[in-house]
Amino acid sequence: MDSHIPVEVELIYEVMPCNALRCSQDPVNEPHPCSYFRQWGTYNSYDYIKDGAPVNREIQQPSEYKGKSYLLPEVLSGCRKAPILCLGINPNLAGFWEAKRNSIYPLFDDFQQYAHYFRYRNTAKLALPEKKYVEYGGGKEDTPFSNKDLKVPANSKGIRQIPTELQNQEMYLAYQNLLDSLADRMNWKQHQLSVGEDISYGNMVACASAKWITQKDPAVPDMPPMTVKEKDGIVQECFFKRKYFVRQLIQTLPKIILIFSQTTANAFISTFKEAFTEGHPAVNESIESLLNRKIVLRLGALPGGEVATARIIFAPHITGDPVKFKASKAKIIDQLEEEAKSKNIRLNSHTGHLMRPPGSCTLCPSMQIGKCDYEHEIVSLTGNEKLYPETAVHLLKADKSHQYSMIEKLSNLKFVSRDWNEAKE
Repeated sequence: MDSHIPVEVELIYEVMPCNALRCSQDPVNEPHPCSYFRQWGTYNSYDYIKDGAPVNREIQQPSEYKGKSYLLPEVLSGCRKAPILCLGINPNLAGFWEAKRNSIYPLFDDFQQYAHYFRYRNTAKLALPEKKYVEYGGGKEDTPFSNKDLKVPANSKGIRQIPTELQNQEMYLAYQNLLDSLADRMNWKQHQLSVGEDISYGNMVACASAKWITQKDPAVPDMPPMTVKEKDGIVQECFFKRKYFVRQLIQTLPKIILIFSQTTANAFISTFKEAFTEGHPAVNESIESLLNRKIVLRLGALPGGEVATARIIFAPHITGDPVKFKASKAKIIDQLEEEAKSKNIRLNSHTGHLMRPPGSCTLCPSMQIGKCDYEHEIVSLTGNEKLYPETAVHLLKADKSHQYSMIEKLSNLKFVSRDWNEAKE
C-alpha cells in the first residue's frame, strides 16, 4: 500500500481511471458493481485543447467537444488542507435534468489537468452557452440515453472547439454564504474566505448520479435504482476496500466536517460510530436533533500524544431540502462560530484565509499545477518542522507512514449495508 507517493497525489492517479478500469478489466459475465453508474447514461464532454496543466488557475480554458461520454470519478475539490470539509454521499449529476442539459463535463486523459480542475474548481462547473447549445442540436431530445453527439463543426485544424461559460452551482454558492456569514459573526473585516480555499468538498463515493437511489421513483421513471447487491458492492469497493474518502480525510485532517442530507448522515454515522468521542449520534436520528448538540469525531493520535479531531455538523441538503436548510442555517453558523471562538479554526490576517490543519501536502507543486499558497503554514506530522512542499521528501515518507496507521484504525469499522440506503425523508 505504501508507494512513497504522497497520498493526495496517489489519489489523483488512482481515482481518475477507476470506474473505467473496474468496468473493463473484470469478468464480462459478472459485471462489476460500479458499472451501475453507467446506467445513468452519457453526457456532453470536453477536453482542453492544449496539453498539460493550464498556466493559470481558471477551469475555463480553450476547449474542444469530445462527444457523449460516461463521467470520470471525482476526487476532493479545493485545497487538500482546507480546514472545513463539506461532504455528500456521491457527486451530483446536474446534466441528468432537462434544465441543465447544456452542462458539459471534463473528459481529461491528462492527470495534471484532472488534478488542476479539482484543485481549482470552486463555486462553478462548465456549460455550453444556451444559444450555442441549441445551435449545435441540443434540446429536449438530447437526453443522457440518446448517445447522440451534438453537431459541433470542426475548425480548420480539425478541432471541434466550443465556447464555455461558468455555471454557478447553487450548492457551492451556499457554501460560500456560510463562510461569509461566519466572517460577519466574527467581525473579520479583511477576510478572503472562499470555497476551494477554506472549504473543500467531496463525497464518500467517487462516481456521480442524480440521486443516491435504492428504490424506483415513480415521479422520475428514468432514474435507475441500485439493487442491494450493487449498492453493497459499490460501498465495499470504493469506500472500504480502496478507502478513497478515508485516505483523503486523514491527509486533510479537517477541523470541521459539514455533512449534508439525512442519507449522508446515516451512512457516515453507521460507518464511523465507534470513532465519535462527543455527542454520539445515532443512525436515523433526525438532522434537527443532531444540530442541537456538539458532535466530535476522533481522527487519530498525532506524534507527541495530541489527538486529531473534527467537529461534525449535520445539515439538511441545501438544494434537496431548501426549506429545512433555511430553517437550520442559523444553528449551522452558530456551530461554526463556536469553533472559531474556541480557536479551533483561526483566520490568518496575512492571507485572509483560515489557517491550515497540521500535516503535509504537496499536491500543487508535485503535480506542477501551481504554487502552494500555504507552504509556510504546512507543518509535518513528524514534529514541529515546517514542511516546504518542494524540498521535504524525507518528511513526507514519515508523514505517510503515520497517516496509514491512522487510516487502518479509523477504517477498520463494521460494514452495515442497510445504513447506506436511501433515506426515507
